[in-house]
Amino acid sequence: MEPVLYDIKDAARYLGVAPSTLRYWEREGLVRAGRNRGNDYRQYALHDLIDASEIAFYRRLGVPVRELAGYRTLSARDLDDALDRTARDVEQRIAELEAMRARLARQRALNARAEGLEAAGMRPGAPAIARLDAIDYADPSLWPLLVDEPWRFAVLVDAADPGTVFEMVADTPTHAGAVWERGAPDAGEGRECLLLVDPDDPNRSNAAALFAEAARQGLEPRLAVGTYLLTAVEEGPHASRWDYYRAWVLEG
Repeated sequence: MEPVLYDIKDAARYLGVAPSTLRYWEREGLVRAGRNRGNDYRQYALHDLIDASEIAFYRRLGVPVRELAGYRTLSARDLDDALDRTARDVEQRIAELEAMRARLARQRALNARAEGLEAAGMRPGAPAIARLDAIDYADPSLWPLLVDEPWRFAVLVDAADPGTVFEMVADTPTHAGAVWERGAPDAGEGRECLLLVDPDDPNRSNAAALFAEAARQGLEPRLAVGTYLLTAVEEGPHASRWDYYRAWVLEG
């Protein structure tokens, strides 16, 4: 039986790569192809595809092309050692992807929280955070924390001065010390709501409107505390971009 020969389009399709990639691998000496005597087009025998499939596999693992030529000269034992190193790299990438998936799930939950707060308006609720600390801007350990866990970024607004928004860190003790703690004797009743802060002008927010609504509901608002959810454009004809916070207005 005559062996079946595949043209470059079919070979590339079976390998899951572009024809240009196969040509590049051939120029680098990683794969080989025969030639059609009539038109000089590339032709691949089944063994050529099997051989090329190993290169495709290593590339999917992230092995650089410049290293693959060395793979072709390794003994079985040396190849196993190289694959062991690659396996460790893959495990590291899997761990990083798992962390990214967890962060993605957390962010989607925060987005859903923002949508729920926007739809519900102001309602009774106790803070879900235990304390707020002033940010020690000279403490370099805070920045990686807030970059990895931005939901720990928080704000505090005094009802006596709703035009000033203080930056805080939630449930993360700092050298600067606690500014607010849940359960203090004067904590009083609370209202959960959505606090909006202008990212370009941190002292522009809807805090005054929230304090007014809390007063309308019979509270004597003392302050608002909130934790960061996301930054997004508010829907509507006069849309503005805001930092969204899950917040609680607390009375004195």
